[in-house]
Amino acid sequence: MSKISPQEYEQHIGTIDSLLEKQRRKWMLKAVAWMDYDDVKQLIFLHIFKKWHMYDPSKPIGPWANRIITNQIRNLLRNNYKNFARPCLHCPHNAGGEDCLITKSRTQDESCALYSKWAQKKKQGYNMKLPVSLEGHVHELEPNDKEYTDLERLMGKVNERMRERLSERYYSAYLMMCVKSCSDEEVAQFMGYKSSEKNRKAGYKQIKNLKETFRQHVIDILKSEDIIV
Repeated sequence: MSKISPQEYEQHIGTIDSLLEKQRRKWMLKAVAWMDYDDVKQLIFLHIFKKWHMYDPSKPIGPWANRIITNQIRNLLRNNYKNFARPCLHCPHNAGGEDCLITKSRTQDESCALYSKWAQKKKQGYNMKLPVSLEGHVHELEPNDKEYTDLERLMGKVNERMRERLSERYYSAYLMMCVKSCSDEEVAQFMGYKSSEKNRKAGYKQIKNLKETFRQHVIDILKSEDIIV
């Protein structure tokens, strides 16, 4: 199998996005309100990026990417629904939301034996799957015993690692977006993104995917490299 560089992944982002959109109908999980299909797309984008070294560029990308997308959707449905979801979701006494028709409190609570068993064994796992924003949670990604971190120096090191990971064009977009605080429109213009959809900003989908790609790179750098000193 011939090798394909991470930079070549960037050329296929639009194709992968189209393949993900075609499989949107497969995401039928509505019970877990904190995860919609846009969240699923970003998780799968990251997974495909991590598996990119396994792609054979001599073959069409469609079947390879579709197989990953289908498997990841199945895994996410299983992990977030079957394994940890509240038993109330299929209960005939479920009155919607967290309301219950048979408990004294009229809410889903531990006076119900099924709910009580779930709360004792699976609720913690369910809560651990709730996503948190990166802002304010950097310490969870890379624990640091020191009370003070030179943020300017830290960002300088992150930027150095990003330069090593990204092509020159994408690194320039990263600097515009994350360092120079340029607008999405300015970044889209620089990248040559356009949109054929009415009342949509140019390249709004590509910009969203670009932000997530940069964010995941930074998270990976913070988690895997010893740069907080």
